[in-house]
Amino acid sequence: MNLPTTSEQPPFVISEQPRPVGYPTLNQSWWLIGVFFLMQLPATLPALGLKFAADRFGLPVLNVIGETLAYVIAIGLTILYAFRKRGSRSLSWRSVPVAAYPVAALGMLALSTLAEPLVSAIPMPAELEKIVAELFTKNMIIAAVIAAPILEEVLFRGIILDGFLKNYSPAKAIIWSGITFGGIHLIPAQAVNAMFLGFALGWLYYRTRSLGLCMFLHFVNNGVSSLTFLVSDTMDMSQNVTQSWVGNDTLYIGLLIGCVGVCLACYAYLNRILPKSIQA
Repeated sequence: MNLPTTSEQPPFVISEQPRPVGYPTLNQSWWLIGVFFLMQLPATLPALGLKFAADRFGLPVLNVIGETLAYVIAIGLTILYAFRKRGSRSLSWRSVPVAAYPVAALGMLALSTLAEPLVSAIPMPAELEKIVAELFTKNMIIAAVIAAPILEEVLFRGIILDGFLKNYSPAKAIIWSGITFGGIHLIPAQAVNAMFLGFALGWLYYRTRSLGLCMFLHFVNNGVSSLTFLVSDTMDMSQNVTQSWVGNDTLYIGLLIGCVGVCLACYAYLNRILPKSIQA
């Protein structure tokens, strides 16, 4: 005798969610940021020792070495931790058209100019200003201009964004990688500026998978920002340097409008010469 059949589905069906295929996921990236802050503790020991020696023997260059070393140790240990969790130390160094370097640098500087009014308008309490004045001095130039463009790009584009692109849509990966990049800077004004930079570098990495291009642009951005040390011993993030330099409000508004045009033109050109997408 044939038994009756039914096409009804079981009452409880659990659909499988796509499993992450790369490290890190968004949640794992926040843990990774926590590792970076944790690594600050052992990293400060050599800096304190060199600061003591600098004060004792009157050698300010030791302060520069100490602060640079502390930064390199903290982010270097974080990168090694991320490599271990990922199970690979491979990074993407694809070549890009030579024209992409100056065009992207021009667009990035225009974008930074557009972000400056917003960044300088962010309130900064007096206590925070004091902390910024103590942290951002000429002693940090080597770390900011040389070490940061290399090590931060390895961590945030080469590892974090690369993992996001394996797990999420390009838009979500780029946006969240920019937010995490801003988040690590803590100081609100600096965090917002870093977030915009992270969005731009994230899009370029998505289109090129070129860490070399991202490092070059990061170097240009930090190098230009450090020019303020030519006229001051500290960095004042609450000041709109470009507006002060231009002087005239009408000219400044014209400059901002011009920067919008430069950004759009650079984007259009890069969008034409860069690959539409590259799989990791």
